[in-house]
Amino acid sequence: MNGWERVRSSTSRFGGGGGGRSTQMVDRIPSRTVTLGRVQPQAPGHRTIFCNDREANLMVKFKRNSISTTKYNILTFLPKGLFEQFRRVANLYFLMISILSCTPVSPVSPITNVLPLSMVLFVSLVKEAWEDWKRFQNDKTINNTSVDVLQDQKWEPVPWKNLQVGDIVRIKQDGFFPADLLFLASTNADSVCYVETANLDGETNLKIRKALEKTWDYVTPEKAFEFKGEVQCEQPNNSLYTFTGNLIIEKQTLPLSPNQLLLRGCSLRNTEYIIGAVVFTGHETKVMMNSMNVPSKRSTLERKLDRLILTLFGVLFCMCLIGAIGSGVFLDRRYFFLGLRGPALSADMNPSNRFVVALLNMFTLITLYSPIIPISLYVSVEMIKFVQSTQYINNDLHMYHVETNTPALARTSNLNEELGQVNSVLADNPT
Repeated sequence: MNGWERVRSSTSRFGGGGGGRSTQMVDRIPSRTVTLGRVQPQAPGHRTIFCNDREANLMVKFKRNSISTTKYNILTFLPKGLFEQFRRVANLYFLMISILSCTPVSPVSPITNVLPLSMVLFVSLVKEAWEDWKRFQNDKTINNTSVDVLQDQKWEPVPWKNLQVGDIVRIKQDGFFPADLLFLASTNADSVCYVETANLDGETNLKIRKALEKTWDYVTPEKAFEFKGEVQCEQPNNSLYTFTGNLIIEKQTLPLSPNQLLLRGCSLRNTEYIIGAVVFTGHETKVMMNSMNVPSKRSTLERKLDRLILTLFGVLFCMCLIGAIGSGVFLDRRYFFLGLRGPALSADMNPSNRFVVALLNMFTLITLYSPIIPISLYVSVEMIKFVQSTQYINNDLHMYHVETNTPALARTSNLNEELGQVNSVLADNPT
């Protein structure tokens, strides 16, 4: 009999609150999709997990426990990186000038504009690659962190990335939960444990979690090896405060609630160790489903630079427009020094077609006056930000936490100038 053949009564199918009521079993009736709490699960409505039985869980092909928070990969780095760079107004402007410099209307060599733009893009892409590489190294460190997994009645250290759904794990005091775990037992009285959720919601007060009374005895590796429960719970979702499901053990069906779920990212406090069963792994954990893809963050300074570039471009356009109109108005055959003598006048210097002369000279003047916007501006800003993040922020002793031996870590250098800025202050007492 599998999960598709079970239908529970509407009063206790996915009960909450940790009561001990048993549920009615009706065989050979197809199950239907239901709403679990406030969360609409994915089809087929719930997942079935066989605890301490890897072979049975392999058929379902649950996701691995390794995570990745990088912004790029090998295939997307170049197109996505170039897209991010050309979101800047200055880079778009320099690209336009580079294209114009390759046309016959340009009075300068194309290399004078193409080479600086290429250097700007190269430096920016190298910085992006370096920062994404640091994210990759951080992910690698987390994925290779060891956790005790029950194998053949003994605890074996296994990297987080090798955890599988249904594994029985032991988390020691001050350790972090490597996945979303079903709390089975702890060394405290009544199998309670204390969890710090500061990494999830910022709250520093400890939360109390309590295991079901039926699983209190599975503390030692010998007893935990005998645990062969079946968990039927909701599909992965991003609701941090809800969890509904059932634990089927020794022909009894016990309702599960958020009180028995230990979320990835939380840490164990004031408890020697706890025993848990892996329910959700990797990017299916609640904390990862709440995380977003690495956004392209732009600081206030960058936005101001864009407005400054647009202003300078407006000044440049006015200058070139005045010069182009003047070239069309004052062009005449009498101006021999312009090289207009001869039976065949070129189209861009033909006095009989003043509009074409003005238009072509407009592009010529834009290319000629393009240095009014310094292409080295963004290179200077990028290098200053990079040095600030790697040499100053990461080595700042005022941001070093002595108790945990944790220095400051700048994961991106795009927002250095935003540090220390306060936009609003919220107070309980308006007076």
